[in-house]
Amino acid sequence: MSSKMSSRSRRRKHAISQLNIMVVGFRSLGKTSFIRMLFDTLSIRRNSKEEPVLPASLFQSAESVRDAEEARTKELYSFTLDIDEEGEKISLTLVDTPGFVRDNELRLDVQVTEALRYIEAQFDHTLAEETKVKRNPKAVDSQIHACLYFIDNANNGLTEKDIRILKRLTVRVNVIPIIAKADLLTNTQLANLKEAIKKDLKTHEIPVFAFPVDEEGDDEMEPELAEEIANAQSQVPFSIIAPEDAAITDPNTGDRIRGRQYAWGIIDCLNPKHCDFVVLRNVLLSSQRKLFKDITTEVFYEQYRTERLMARKV
Repeated sequence: MSSKMSSRSRRRKHAISQLNIMVVGFRSLGKTSFIRMLFDTLSIRRNSKEEPVLPASLFQSAESVRDAEEARTKELYSFTLDIDEEGEKISLTLVDTPGFVRDNELRLDVQVTEALRYIEAQFDHTLAEETKVKRNPKAVDSQIHACLYFIDNANNGLTEKDIRILKRLTVRVNVIPIIAKADLLTNTQLANLKEAIKKDLKTHEIPVFAFPVDEEGDDEMEPELAEEIANAQSQVPFSIIAPEDAAITDPNTGDRIRGRQYAWGIIDCLNPKHCDFVVLRNVLLSSQRKLFKDITTEVFYEQYRTERLMARKV
């Protein structure tokens, strides 16, 4: 009995969890910069059989207008990293997408459709595998578990285009709203924008990802986890600030930080008091990772699967 238990424990210990994250939003909102910052904070396992092929955008400067144009994502791409996160092994796939255009409704509709087709194509891979007589035990889960939707901070909430896009995306994937370039807002402006976005989401009944609720008398959720989830929920939509490429030094400690330097001071992008990156990172890679995957499989995939099977019968 004990040998069986230890065998299962070893399998759990060495099991690799798949997590697939996509970023979408209008142009020049820092989607690729977010991926670059996330990449810089990952503990990548170097003992992989094959070194990951990393996109050039991870190493391109985007500080000047010319650099930003050259580094702009022109087509959808993805790359996979084997990482360690709090003692767990994760195969993390990041999917970057071209920024949506603002001045061409037809092109915008095509771009959103292309993003959705990519998400649905991953469901098709799963469906095709399920219908095989002999399934591949090493089949990789390529379904998109979380989609970060970047919102322009220059607006007073969600625009009509945002609402239209979000209503389409939330049918197929867990969507997490992100306020881009939050360093351009004062604390009061940021708080007001968060409230306006939350109000718009509720008014237009847009079902973005909902954190689990610790109901009174629920013994399944530990108090520490419940507090962590409540804190994360309170910060939705998450505010993000991408660090600049230049080396920034904390004047108090002398340590190099990932941040932005202004005449009035320094922003540390990994300081929860300055932006929500650390909280969002924990939500994605740790606290809600399993829930993202469960909802993707049990809700979004099953709904898509039912639709496809019903269509075949017609």
